[in-house]
Amino acid sequence: MKGLRITRPPDTAAPQHAASGVGSGATFVSVGTSDFARWFAPLLPLLSRWRWVLHAEPHIYRVPDEWSGDGAPDGWAGPDTRAMDALVLDERDDWMLVEGAWLQAVAGSLLDDWADFFALREPAERLDGFVERYWAADTPESSHALLAGSVALHFSCMDGAVWEVHAADAALLDAVRDHVATLPGAAATESSLMQSLRRYEPQD
Repeated sequence: MKGLRITRPPDTAAPQHAASGVGSGATFVSVGTSDFARWFAPLLPLLSRWRWVLHAEPHIYRVPDEWSGDGAPDGWAGPDTRAMDALVLDERDDWMLVEGAWLQAVAGSLLDDWADFFALREPAERLDGFVERYWAADTPESSHALLAGSVALHFSCMDGAVWEVHAADAALLDAVRDHVATLPGAAATESSLMQSLRRYEPQD
């Protein structure tokens, strides 16, 4: 499974992004539109194709205030929190199983911090199977085999500074590469999934 690593060069720091209102340029927290949504814009319409296993601390998923019924402005046609809750199929610790429409809805407001998002080739009803196989794959080779066989699309954020995307379909990577080339303050380089797999334990 091949991929791309998207980064911000050091000279495109927070003040430039704050002035433009897109992306944060921050080290670990985004404001405004997330880098995830900005950099992977060509893929956002496709997220609803799959069910997703999400691995990240809960604070990563920021839900805009206007999603709540009480805070919604007149004529609001966006997501309702009750409808969003129905798209969450399973949860445990810092893992979630969601319909793709859930990730699609929070993409623009999530925090660009440590996270892994896995699009399942085959839809699952519970987290158990994937999570158990994930932790059992304790070598780079076995982890790569698990993801290559079970995952259609994989996003990974490292310390708020880097987003990576890995895809079984090379055309998806081509679309991201072409899109990032048009964005100021972003650069895409090749990334091997084997080199970027990581593990972390839930934080208390």
